[in-house]
Amino acid sequence: MMYENRDIRIINFINEFGFCEIPQIEKQFGLNKPRAYKVMQRLIKHGYVHHERIFYHRHGVYRVTRLGAQLTGLPRLDKVPVGIYEHQLAVIEIYIQLMREYPKATWMSERNIRRGWMPKVGKGREKHIADALLYLGDDKPIAIEVELTMKGKRRLEEIFSAYRSQFELKEVWYFCSPDIYEKVKKLAEKFQSVIKVFELSSDITDKITFDSSVG
Repeated sequence: MMYENRDIRIINFINEFGFCEIPQIEKQFGLNKPRAYKVMQRLIKHGYVHHERIFYHRHGVYRVTRLGAQLTGLPRLDKVPVGIYEHQLAVIEIYIQLMREYPKATWMSERNIRRGWMPKVGKGREKHIADALLYLGDDKPIAIEVELTMKGKRRLEEIFSAYRSQFELKEVWYFCSPDIYEKVKKLAEKFQSVIKVFELSSDITDKITFDSSVG
């Protein structure tokens, strides 16, 4: 198969997050729906991408095959994590949004964090890993967190406190669903030197926007 540069980028994009749906392919690569499906069908035909339907009412899911994973720096995702499905899509949408806002930035996904530098916060089995790291050209990255449901108050305060002592990080940006935004923002008030809280739009599978007020 003759690779197009875009094909390689699509394969890497999918495997960076483990999986995605067709709307994320369209947004990330500026493709209309017919063109996006045509490109993906070609990658499926040549054995680089696998397509499956997880939920009846949603788009199907794309994952790379073992052959496709060889073109990336990560192993393929063996199984789509249904329990954090919406969360993972939200992380992808945040990635697309932030990379448009900061086109020179570098993004490290959780999958890559786990295989490289792992800024775990907390103690023992409760150690926490950020959803991503965003490098804006500074020496220290920004940790990215996406919260769609509310963690326990004590657990969230433990994470905030641990982040405050994580000197390898510049800041932590929390992107929260509207239902929990005010609660998280309030809890983060005494940590606002390092924790910034933003509000997600209500539809995380559409174009995610956020309120840029600092919490």
